[in-house]
Amino acid sequence: MARESIFHRAWQQGTGSDRYRSIRWHIVAVSVLISMLICLGTRPASSQITDNLEFGGGYVHMSGDNGLNGLNLSTALWLNYRVTLSLDYDSGWNSSRLGVFDFTSVGATAIHSHLQNFLIGPRIFFRTQHIKKYKFVPMAELEFGGSVLSQNVQSINGPSVSGSAHSFTWMLGGGADYEFNSHWSGRVKLDLLRTHMLSAGQSRFRLGLGVAYTLAGKNTRY
Repeated sequence: MARESIFHRAWQQGTGSDRYRSIRWHIVAVSVLISMLICLGTRPASSQITDNLEFGGGYVHMSGDNGLNGLNLSTALWLNYRVTLSLDYDSGWNSSRLGVFDFTSVGATAIHSHLQNFLIGPRIFFRTQHIKKYKFVPMAELEFGGSVLSQNVQSINGPSVSGSAHSFTWMLGGGADYEFNSHWSGRVKLDLLRTHMLSAGQSRFRLGLGVAYTLAGKNTRY
């Protein structure tokens, strides 16, 4: 019972009415993301927005909560040959075992964590106007949005305890693109992800590895 009360107090802010607000906020954020993707993706092929649209995705690792691994999905609109307005969605998971309880009355205990980020902001590429193929292009980014962290604590000899929390989030960092051709790029990023959950701030490092595809091709826009 002592262990259950500790976890209950730790997640008290994520239960009751706050928890229902978190769920509603989560649904709204997902709906906005899907709507933007549909609207951008269904514009006529001749429109300028479609010509300058980029889609990407790949692997993401985030520190904190024993490290979370998952995927990233993104879309971006090229405003000019140096700047994009980017929209990112991260989903990371972790399952950890608390071995300290194995030989107690509590028994083996596991924590399952799921962190989701919804972020939007500018991404700036440091390039010259005359682009050469097969080139590394450094970049920097600053994005704002929200995060939802859900956790479930399971014990063999005790009840499961679940909770969730959400927060405003900002991300600052950068990386580089490796342009295979005018459409495809490999991408690596390292960012500082700052969340604020349960009345405390958390600083997480975020590593992203993936690819990006520009519909009309980069060289057509320079």
